[in-house]
Amino acid sequence: MSQYFSTTSENGVTFVTFNRQDKDANTLAAPVLRELDALIDTLSNDSGVNGVVFISGKKDQFIAGADIDDISSFKNAKDAENGAKAMQDIFQKIHRLGKPTVAAINGACLGGGLELALACSWRVATTDEKTKLGLPEIQLGLIPGAGGTQRLPRLIGIAAALDMILTAKRIEGLKALKMGLVDACVPPGLIRSEAAKLAVKRRGSSSSIKKSLVQVALEGNLIGRRVMASKAKDAVTEKTKGFYPASYKALDAVFSGFETSLEKGLAIEAKHFGELTQTNESKALVHLFHATNAVKKHPYKDAGKERFGGNLKVASVGVIGGGFMGGGITTVCADRGIRVAVSDPNKDSLARLMRSAREFFFKKVKRRRLKAFEADSKVAQISPQLSPTGFGKLDVVIESVFEDIGLKQKILASLETNCQKDWVFASNTSALPLKDIAAKSANPERVIGMHFFSPVEKMPLLEVVVAENTAPWVVARIVELGSQMGKTIIVVKDSPGFYVNRALAFYLAEASIMLAEGVAIDYMDDALTGFGWPVGPITLIDEVGLDIGMHVLKTMEAAWPARFKTPPQFKAVSDSGRLGRKNGKGFYTYTDGKRGHVDEGIYSLINVRPTRGLAKDILVDRCVLGYINESIYCLDDKVLPSPFEGDIGSVFGVGFPPFLGGPFKYIDMVGPMEIVKRMRALESQYGSRFTPAASLVKLAEAGGRYYPGE
Repeated sequence: MSQYFSTTSENGVTFVTFNRQDKDANTLAAPVLRELDALIDTLSNDSGVNGVVFISGKKDQFIAGADIDDISSFKNAKDAENGAKAMQDIFQKIHRLGKPTVAAINGACLGGGLELALACSWRVATTDEKTKLGLPEIQLGLIPGAGGTQRLPRLIGIAAALDMILTAKRIEGLKALKMGLVDACVPPGLIRSEAAKLAVKRRGSSSSIKKSLVQVALEGNLIGRRVMASKAKDAVTEKTKGFYPASYKALDAVFSGFETSLEKGLAIEAKHFGELTQTNESKALVHLFHATNAVKKHPYKDAGKERFGGNLKVASVGVIGGGFMGGGITTVCADRGIRVAVSDPNKDSLARLMRSAREFFFKKVKRRRLKAFEADSKVAQISPQLSPTGFGKLDVVIESVFEDIGLKQKILASLETNCQKDWVFASNTSALPLKDIAAKSANPERVIGMHFFSPVEKMPLLEVVVAENTAPWVVARIVELGSQMGKTIIVVKDSPGFYVNRALAFYLAEASIMLAEGVAIDYMDDALTGFGWPVGPITLIDEVGLDIGMHVLKTMEAAWPARFKTPPQFKAVSDSGRLGRKNGKGFYTYTDGKRGHVDEGIYSLINVRPTRGLAKDILVDRCVLGYINESIYCLDDKVLPSPFEGDIGSVFGVGFPPFLGGPFKYIDMVGPMEIVKRMRALESQYGSRFTPAASLVKLAEAGGRYYPGE
């Protein structure tokens, strides 16, 4: 009985329709592959079949890839290698069917879905904006394991294939046609007829792409390919800092496979795939994939649907404050097609905001991601105003002004006197408790936090902060707005600093303590980037801004004076007028916005002589374990609803190393008892701020884990 595939015949062409009724996504799980294998055997032996078209029964996707749970279930590298070989064998059957085969691609065609398509004689994609072709396995610490590293370079060339494999880039239909990745690109309504034409057409032996002279010179001979391989390895090392073994395995699979037969290349690919499934890096990245899905299932998900007739989408947003953060929020809203009014009493601030937004969109035009008229249309979504006139009639108003509780309360009071019944007020405060902002509000149930991260246009995280009186429908609407803005969202409870800034403050405070002890700035930053952070803690303070950093640190010190300590010398740096990158003066020097060397004047300002005597592993533990310990306190205090939000917030908000999976996954990987042991050593030397959280000690003594099922 066919459970996943159905067939229909039209003039000798068999359409194989894949539709998983048991899942929202068409994924290639083990039972699906078994049914596909048997079906291919049947088609091979049917003399009435002249050609085969693989098509999806789902509206907006072809095949989303292999089932990640199946990949995670492999207990050792050999089992995973054999699993890859089994999938390769099925696709090889398609490749050798002896009849033209066509992949009719409408919607997402990713991972194993693209590998199936590559095994076909022909590929036709649609012009629909949801049609994207890609190999995203690298994001899971893996490489394509069903032929992607072998067939793709042979089809479109090594350089273009590596660009897709190493970056997980997703290619839209028309570009895929230009690259030679597909053979036709048509409107969705024509895909069946176009696929039927190709299904009776034999493929010639000529290449589907025209190669440039440079491509021929490099890819067409062994020496050229060795030069390419060397340069590609250097580029991977520069980008990944050696933390992601999958990138190196991908290079080897592509270049080694290109030198031999397809069959031998597939064997190399399967072996590398199997080995990678057992690495800590892949397990951490797969964990983040599951965590990303888990945080979407927050308890407010269905709240407010009745109130809004099932449609929670936000049509209009007001932003108060035209500074750096307000400008970023405005630009992202406009980019996502949300009508946005921005208010600032300073004409120059508004002019800068509009100029910055225009530059943002026209950079996309230069990169051919937008047409000029589309960029103009997005800019036109922004309405700059000197005062927030009519903001009470908008769906959501986001304030992004200076961290002054009185100012925020005044803005809220002025707006809520004449607002529509579904109006929501969101604060982009970085540390102030929401309950204080809403303390004088006539409608505290409509007040919520939307904590964005800088720069808003690039940082993926949005921390939605729920105060004690915030109504569930308000949370649901703001989460929907965050989704419209393309953000990864965690929902947390109100607390000074919320989650991300609260944990980060302990990390940065420890760095400032070490600086006051005389630890050299660049030595400290190098130690933490060597651990895997994208930038060191002192660089991060410059990026965030010393004014904001000092505000957060003061807030934390007031909230947890027994555990939190900021050295008095740090105030001298802030009082010197240094704001970091934003005014070109910080712990580092800046020229045209680009970071230079350490500003040696800092050391005399805080009256220390820089040293490099502290062991790097101790330095790293002092910062990282302080961060982790505070993350545990946030879980204990129910600021975090689960460890998943802690890991997602840390990785996507402040750059906790993804290959370590976030603070809670890192504890599981290292072992809770080992973390306790290291914290006790720091406690004995540096004091009670390193006393491990009681819940961590309890977990360690019980032999438990935060994610026992992984």
